[in-house]
Amino acid sequence: MKLLVVTQKIDRKDDNVGFFYRWVEEFARSADHVTVIANSVGEFSFPANVSVHSLGKESGARRISRWWKFLVLFSREYARADAVFFHMIPEFVVAASPFLVSLRKPSALWYVHKSVTFTLKCAERLVRHIVTASMLSFRLPSKKVVYTGHAIDTEFFRQRGPSRHGSGVNLLTVGRVSPVKDIETILSACVILKDTWNVPWSLAIVGGPVAPRDIRYKDSLVAFIRSRGLERFVHFAGPVPYVDTPDVYGGHDIFLSMSTTGSIDKAVLEAMASGLTVITANEAFRDVLPGKYFLEMRSSEALAERIKSLANENRPNMALRAIVEEHHSIQKTIREIIRLLA
Repeated sequence: MKLLVVTQKIDRKDDNVGFFYRWVEEFARSADHVTVIANSVGEFSFPANVSVHSLGKESGARRISRWWKFLVLFSREYARADAVFFHMIPEFVVAASPFLVSLRKPSALWYVHKSVTFTLKCAERLVRHIVTASMLSFRLPSKKVVYTGHAIDTEFFRQRGPSRHGSGVNLLTVGRVSPVKDIETILSACVILKDTWNVPWSLAIVGGPVAPRDIRYKDSLVAFIRSRGLERFVHFAGPVPYVDTPDVYGGHDIFLSMSTTGSIDKAVLEAMASGLTVITANEAFRDVLPGKYFLEMRSSEALAERIKSLANENRPNMALRAIVEEHHSIQKTIREIIRLLA
């Protein structure tokens, strides 16, 4: 199979989409050749059967220039390919519509988000398959949807023992610093821990803001930390290159996620694969996790009490890792996508 892949960025060190690098490597194991068209390209070193084309965002190319280059590249590479896979961006599908309609080769869009936009509705009509992680990860009713798990590299994220940070409980949250992540509930729970818990603990917030609204949000969180005397307990670690994230997870004990995205958060699964205990209020995990790891009540009080109750669990947490291995491994996901497109 000659596979064409369209994505937003290829960069093995990128803190946000670096995970997709492994997807391409896995595609290359099953396909004769993989051609990637990316809006932006950073560091990569793929096998010989992978070709990468950039639309030029990393060098400052204007939107209209990138749009025109996409049409030129896609028309050429789609004609040579046996199938096409779009990753997350339905706008790419719509832009490619003249070619998709005329040749009608096998096509799939990966989409994991609760938002349903007009562009997504258009894209759904144009592709043969919609591929997503779980039932709540794609909210547009469609007979084209296939659930494949979240493609977690369980060899990359290996289980470890207790954190290497010494005594105490080391808490962690990873991801974009944004209002949708509801980090304020986590910090409010930290206030309760500071005032009521004698066990040594700390919280690392790994990730950074992207949009201007995110920057303002982070500023408000920093102000909250100062006003509540949390400076010696909580610290912002900033973005971390994707290749270094296994060490981040390995240095902590409990992963916290109050995300309101309504779709399965990849970072939670990575933490589970790494052997951490997780606590989340994200509704997408209600039927994924055993009850003690899911918060039915989204509140700082409930979160603080749950942290205390799970603090003495043995680590690595092999039961949570097993869930990822069975339902969300990268091999399972890529194998299913290839089967659909073959």
